[in-house]
Amino acid sequence: MTKLVTFIVFNFLILNTYIYANNNEYFSDGVSFYNEGKINEAIFLFEKSVVFNPKDTESYIYLGYINKDLEELDKANHYFLIALTLQPDNLELNYLVGEYFYNANNKESYSEYIYNLEVLCPDGCDYLDQIKKLDKN
Repeated sequence: MTKLVTFIVFNFLILNTYIYANNNEYFSDGVSFYNEGKINEAIFLFEKSVVFNPKDTESYIYLGYINKDLEELDKANHYFLIALTLQPDNLELNYLVGEYFYNANNKESYSEYIYNLEVLCPDGCDYLDQIKKLDKN
């Protein structure tokens, strides 16, 4: 019985190591493709990365930026919101989501992200200044 348990635990550890290594490879290859301007390949690898590691905040952020560059703003915000759920204290993500809601003319949600940044940056920060400037333009 103990040999069976040992065998199962050993195989589980090997499988987890393999999945983790592949996820890191998907992410790093995705960054390389992104930097080379191979957007479709990058999207494929970042999506594969989040399948194997749904808590991979950086892959969601890259997917958000890619979609923002492609002017797929709803899709970009979707990815930014997922990343923000995983990392709620990320200043840049709070800014990006707040910017999306400002541009979508959703002032109530926009105000929430101003508040978030005020809490995260009690002494002020660039992201807080930038998000407040949106409403002054």
